[in-house]
Order: sequence, then C-alpha cells, then structure tokens
Amino acid sequence: MKMNKKGFTLVELLMVVIIIGILVTLAVPNYQKVVERAKGTKAKANLDMVRKAQIQYRALVDEFADALATLDSASEIDFSSANLNADNDWTYTMGGGGSSSIAFTCEAARRAGQFDGETITIDEDGVITISTTGTTEIWGGM
Repeated sequence: MKMNKKGFTLVELLMVVIIIGILVTLAVPNYQKVVERAKGTKAKANLDMVRKAQIQYRALVDEFADALATLDSASEIDFSSANLNADNDWTYTMGGGGSSSIAFTCEAARRAGQFDGETITIDEDGVITISTTGTTEIWGGM
C-alpha cells in the first residue's frame, strides 16, 4: 500500500506558529513606539500651527489671544484640518495671552495611553518643552 505524503506534520505547524509568535513579540513594541512618536509629532505640528496663528493675531490686534476659539475666528490659518477640539489623543489649552500680553504658551496634554497626563508646551518663540523628558527643542519657524 502506498502512503500519500501531502500536507504538513504537527511539528512543522508548531514551528511556524512559534516563529510567527516570536516575530510578533518583537514587532508590536516597535510598532507602538512608532505610533506614539507619530502622535507626538501631530501635537507638535498642531502647537506650531497655534503659535503661527498667535503671531498673526498679535500683528492684527497687538496682543496674544487667550483662547483657541478667538484664534480660530480671527486668524487666517485654517484650524479645521487639525480639529483641535475633537482630537482623541491630546487636549489643547492656552496660557497667557489677553490684554497687554507679550507672551503666551499653548499646551497639549496626552489624554490616554502609556503617556497619559504628559504634556508638550510651546511658547511664542517656538520653544517646545516635553514634560516626559524635560527636554526643550525649537520647532518650526516664523
């Protein structure tokens, strides 16, 4: 009687499953780091957009705005693409601004995830401070 040897053995299938499991174990943390880095970059870009709108607003009325809504209605920069109020990753708040103000800050606070509560802050000069690392960097330009 002739045996038909088509197919895989149980050992071969288990080895493939183990190899796939190892690859997934190595890939998932790297993927999560990339996702978190992208979310941070999104917040920095949004903060820079707010800073540029503040500079435009100050050129018009000689003071920085004290609220994002004020900037949204008065600035030529379109905030609709960023949709800051509906961002599920970050909460944006303004500091400073108002009459006779010569400085402002805008802060993005992480809403959820591994870095919940961490903040990224930008000032009128484009200096970004990241609370997680305590580092500062210059972002964007005028």
